[in-house]
Amino acid sequence: MGSRSFKVALADLASAQKSKRGVSFYSRFVNRPLGRILAAASYKLGLSPNGVTLVSAIITALGMLTFVSGPPSIPRALGTSVFLVLGFALDSADGQVARLTGRGSVAGEWLDHVVDSAKIVAIHGSVLVSFYLYSPTAPAWLLVPLAFQVVSVVIFFGGELERHLAQGRADAAQPARAERPPSTVRALALLPADYGILALSFLTTAWPTVFEALYLVLFVANAAIMALLLNKWFAALKRLG
Repeated sequence: MGSRSFKVALADLASAQKSKRGVSFYSRFVNRPLGRILAAASYKLGLSPNGVTLVSAIITALGMLTFVSGPPSIPRALGTSVFLVLGFALDSADGQVARLTGRGSVAGEWLDHVVDSAKIVAIHGSVLVSFYLYSPTAPAWLLVPLAFQVVSVVIFFGGELERHLAQGRADAAQPARAERPPSTVRALALLPADYGILALSFLTTAWPTVFEALYLVLFVANAAIMALLLNKWFAALKRLG
């Protein structure tokens, strides 16, 4: 059990947040604040950062299992989305617990990234399974979640690898500069690539035609975002040599 009160822990977390740059409005104004509340609660319960990561993985898995467990319905759509949104908020909470308790570790960061990787692959896999089992649409639709899965993995891995490769060289090559304020345009543009938006889209799975159209729009938007980000990351790394 944490020695600080829930209120004090929440206030401490509010003053120790990560940068807002490169973060969509959903993550900034919904996921991180919700994660902060869950982090303070996890701290009071005595959960470690790795424990929160595992709880996040379990709840996310429950959401996907709920989704594929039967044909589309309003209760199933609501349950799926609630589980996925909660799992995503807990994914934010684990890092916040680490910062609050000083118990962050390289192993914990590795575990968090492994769980994130599995989640990205599995969520589109669950859409593929649901389309196959319950959707009357043409078999060609099965290619959409497969392609979306590839795009999501490339965005996640490409971004993490770019940060890893650039960090050491950038730190050695130039002095630290004051962080620029976050871009409103970028925060809006990144909304389609935010996992939270995808989680909320499952609310429409009770109406398969609506969900399929929305899922296709999100896929196209993510593919465009991927192309722009890959070009940006490649150019940035090329400048570093």
